Amino acid sequence: MAIADRTRIAIPLILWLTLIGAVAGAAYGYVSTTAGGGPGLYGIGRGAMSGAVIAGALSSLDAFVLEARIGAPLGRVPFLLHLGVKSLVYLGVFLLGIAAGQWLVPIPSSPGVHIGRYDILFCFAFGFAVNFLLEVDGLLGQNVLLSFVTGRYYRPRVEQRIFLIIDLKGSTATAERLGEVDFHRLLSRFVNDLTGPIVTQKGQIHKYVGDEVIATWPLAQGLKDARCLRACFGAIERLADLGPSYEREFGQRVDFRAGLHCGPVVVGEMGTVKKEIALIGDTMNTAARIVDACRASGEPVIASAALLHQLAIPTGIAARALEPIRLRGKKSPVELFALQATASHAGQIAGSMTPRAVNAVTS
Repeated sequence: MAIADRTRIAIPLILWLTLIGAVAGAAYGYVSTTAGGGPGLYGIGRGAMSGAVIAGALSSLDAFVLEARIGAPLGRVPFLLHLGVKSLVYLGVFLLGIAAGQWLVPIPSSPGVHIGRYDILFCFAFGFAVNFLLEVDGLLGQNVLLSFVTGRYYRPRVEQRIFLIIDLKGSTATAERLGEVDFHRLLSRFVNDLTGPIVTQKGQIHKYVGDEVIATWPLAQGLKDARCLRACFGAIERLADLGPSYEREFGQRVDFRAGLHCGPVVVGEMGTVKKEIALIGDTMNTAARIVDACRASGEPVIASAALLHQLAIPTGIAARALEPIRLRGKKSPVELFALQATASHAGQIAGSMTPRAVNAVTS
């Protein structure tokens, strides 16, 4: 993602988290100071300052370092090393915030900065616990841990979802040329590079199936600003930008085909020894068949009319109606559209058209 785009998205979140940190810090500072017999007003000021520094610094680090390209190598190290390094970074930020609060809002009866070994141990333990939960959440998938904890899908429920299924082109030939180990490295790099554009557009990585990435949105969230389409074409642009680095590392560029569809699915917990939040239904099966249609027709991106008729197609994306296709396993032909980025707007998918303009677009 471009630095300007990352900044535009991250700054409001950083400011919001900084405000939350200041409020939480003020409350903690008041309680802890008055419990020790100190003046509550100083505790509020000191806590607010420390909370703001900690929240602002951590959110900035996550947005511009740990989750950005500069922090990518950290994401590829073993779990325990990754957890340990992030916990030490968090420890440093916690101690910096505590010191800033004590220095900027000194209490007359206890001037100066005072950080003891118990403060250090507590901050490290707290940072380790927070990062462990975040890493486990990352292992399970976005919001999956929270869904398990709250029991959101303990009883299956029907939800309207959008699916984007991305399939690596030429994977069989590539695997034969590179060998199993190097192909695994390429595939891992491939899914990592696709994650940014999808998550930036609020998409959830549901599952990796072989050389496929399955992403999903709740219907309303994916339709807003055509996020599902922006994610797909953002991923295409991302891989195009990274083409030279793929050539240097693997001897070839990579590309994909993609299918988009929407509709109802049943969402619920499944399994005992290994549990997951499963999404089941004809909608996901149809999305997979649309990817098969891409393979058969040579079109890189195909979306169903059921999806396109509900959203505004961003400027820079052209839609072309295909002949109705009888997808494997479907009784009736499905109306589909081939999508592609227009040459004049490549790399800047922005703006929108009216929801029904898809019917008039040809290329």
